Amino acid sequence: MNTGEKIPDEYNEHKKYVLDELKKISLPERHPFLEYPMTPESRNLEFFILLSILLGQKSGIPIKLLQKCNAVEDGVFSHLKFLEGIDEVLILYYILIVNVKNISSVIYEPNNIRQNDKTLEYSCVFKYPMDCLINIEVKTMRCDPFVKEKDLKINKVNDGSILIKKLVNDDVEYEKTLKEYSNAIELKNSTYYSAFNRNIKKIVAKFEGQKNIQCPMINIGFVCIHFSTSIEEFYTYMFHKEKGIYKSMEWGNLDALVLFVLDTRNDILLQNIYEMGYVATMLKNDTAINRDFMKMMRLDNYVLLGDKIPKSVYDDAQSCVKLYRVLKRDGFLNILPFNVTEAEIEDYIKYLKSESIRYE
Repeated sequence: MNTGEKIPDEYNEHKKYVLDELKKISLPERHPFLEYPMTPESRNLEFFILLSILLGQKSGIPIKLLQKCNAVEDGVFSHLKFLEGIDEVLILYYILIVNVKNISSVIYEPNNIRQNDKTLEYSCVFKYPMDCLINIEVKTMRCDPFVKEKDLKINKVNDGSILIKKLVNDDVEYEKTLKEYSNAIELKNSTYYSAFNRNIKKIVAKFEGQKNIQCPMINIGFVCIHFSTSIEEFYTYMFHKEKGIYKSMEWGNLDALVLFVLDTRNDILLQNIYEMGYVATMLKNDTAINRDFMKMMRLDNYVLLGDKIPKSVYDDAQSCVKLYRVLKRDGFLNILPFNVTEAEIEDYIKYLKSESIRYE
């Protein structure tokens, strides 16, 4: 495996290698990589190049992941399948970029880890601080309300428009809030309690059965969230005192569940999403060695440790209803927290116009 010091000198070689391999893939119309490097979404291709540098061309893993990004479903381009492919790359890159000297190899789509005839995304073989197999499963959720909602159209909303979302079934609180904000646009199809629950169950199922390999293992499931109104709504789905998934969840052999959200722009190490708290970990199997590995992988922004939920997370999770505001000015479109101030909005717009990266 190559070391980080060689990355600048090797970049052009690996870029050519990845782009040559991309030409061999039959990409459908509207595929973002056809626009590389002209659009932000097409520049996700850079992560394949960087991953190729980290793993080396002989590994073949970056190209296998690239092939999974062809995003064809029923003969046409599927944006969700595209995101699924990107997420597998991002998670591996996020772990590998700060642990390249600690990981001896990456096993792509291992099917012999557990006795269940299921295939994981990949496993990272750590040699430091001890021999350990980190097994990874990744699920993707596309949560864009501008796609989901028929009453929320870009050309029909104004800057400052209020949005209201019911997170779990509580008609009393919802009707009370809706009455108070009667001009709010209801996000009726943008709650993801059931979809989140299904994805967790799919992740847990990947780790069922006995171990085939007798070495220390940590099983981690990632739920990658795209275009959601907020990461905090998933805290409600998980930890609401009456309706939370956590109360009845079967963890099986899953040690940790991670919520992973990208920022508007990101640095080459993806350190900003760690600093911003956009990587949130539920470490159910809370042991000293598991904490050590979580810290090494930058997965130690905890919203659950064993059975303990931080008070700030738990309190925020009790709200059944969320309000938001639309940002639509200066060519930018986004959804912001309801209580955001005008000064905070102006600062955010300045940030969007700048080249800087947020770290707090």
